[in-house]
Amino acid sequence: MDRRKEMANQTVGILGLGIFGQSIIEALISQDVEIIAIDNHEETINQYEDMIAVGVIGDITDMELLEAADVGSCDTVVVATGESLESSVLAVMHCKALGVKNVIAKVKDEVTQQVLEKVGADLVILPEVEAGISLAKTILFNHSIEVFQLDDDVVVAEFELPASWVGKTVREVDARRLYHLNIIGYRLTKNQPLESQFTPDFVWLAGVSIMAVTDNQHLDDLREIVK
Repeated sequence: MDRRKEMANQTVGILGLGIFGQSIIEALISQDVEIIAIDNHEETINQYEDMIAVGVIGDITDMELLEAADVGSCDTVVVATGESLESSVLAVMHCKALGVKNVIAKVKDEVTQQVLEKVGADLVILPEVEAGISLAKTILFNHSIEVFQLDDDVVVAEFELPASWVGKTVREVDARRLYHLNIIGYRLTKNQPLESQFTPDFVWLAGVSIMAVTDNQHLDDLREIVK
């Protein structure tokens, strides 16, 4: 199955479609991203065949299979299986050998984290630890801001449009300069897909949820404008 997009902003490979890998697909499908997915379960690949560009049934440690699936063309690859250290190591090494610049790997413990970093993983995440950090920050912000930690300093925050922004354009709000917020999208209502296309003249409406990238240093500033 191959549904390559000519105008996609970036190509992301997802190796392993367990709960973690599937959650990444669900988060990316509303964005202008081309997805290459590989998993050894046919039913899982078939489940997403209408949502992804390339779906391959097979072993993520098979170098020839990764090459045939054009994994080397990916801007980022997520090694989303954490069950086998050997599988994760081989997948990371193969991706780097194919020229993938950004390889992210999921692990279960710090020992595995150290091993994958040594074989070339650019970012290694422990989902349970990351979830705990994000939950703690959400609690501290009184649930008004959902916080997702990307690395030691960079965070993604989703929050309801501040009252002071209602009726103003993106240009007038000037969030990047005034609040150190890089707005990447918005939702008209909480359960709607994220909209990522908007112009500087787009007018913010009450009730909209904003998703933006910022850093830990400016989270307190964000809390001040949201409350």
